[in-house]
Amino acid sequence: MSAALITGGSTGVGLALAERLVADGTTVLVCGRDADRLAQAERMLPGLRTTVADLADPAAVDRLATTALALPGLDLLVNNAAVQLDRSWATADRDALAADIAAELGADLAGPLRLTARLLPALAAASSATIVNVTSALGVVPKRSAPVYCAAKAGLIAFSAGLRHQLAVDAPHVRVVDAMLPLVDTAMTEGRGSRKISAGAAADGILGGVRRGRAVVRVGGVGALLAVHRLAPGLAARLVAD
Repeated sequence: MSAALITGGSTGVGLALAERLVADGTTVLVCGRDADRLAQAERMLPGLRTTVADLADPAAVDRLATTALALPGLDLLVNNAAVQLDRSWATADRDALAADIAAELGADLAGPLRLTARLLPALAAASSATIVNVTSALGVVPKRSAPVYCAAKAGLIAFSAGLRHQLAVDAPHVRVVDAMLPLVDTAMTEGRGSRKISAGAAADGILGGVRRGRAVVRVGGVGALLAVHRLAPGLAARLVAD
């Protein structure tokens, strides 16, 4: 029996991933911050397990880890949940900005790291296991409106690479996958940008790359953007900045 925890699984890419894994017979637990959306996800996917958790709250992360550790056969962790707050650092209220920083870094970086730390012994005890960190091209080519989100995704990219190097020695049967997404059509990106891919296409790209054994999965147009970044970083920056 195989089991998975997907964070941010009540809507968007996380829910699309859950749908595909449930269809394959995997026991899936998803978390989210909105109990009503989680209940709706349960109605959509019979057999889906849900729990409320805010990854910016360390105590909530620990409770989530305890719930996930009770799943028989846990062998997949998908760190998918993310918060993106568009703020002007020059004009925003200082206290509000400080609170936003804590919320964004907590959900997007500190929470995934803490959750991975809590679950790694159980994943290492499985015959094979996978940790998928859902990152973004914005972690390589940042945009103007969301510098904290971009910094958090850059940190998650670096963490994925560093942990992969560690586990290649200490637990080679545990894979670490960096799944780098382009702009995806979700509630978080409503009103932002164009040429978005669907949540389903993002989920298919992630799972396809994982099944092909990729350590870094570049979904949609991410590969093209990174190629431009390598050859002409200034051009890539102008393409993404706004």
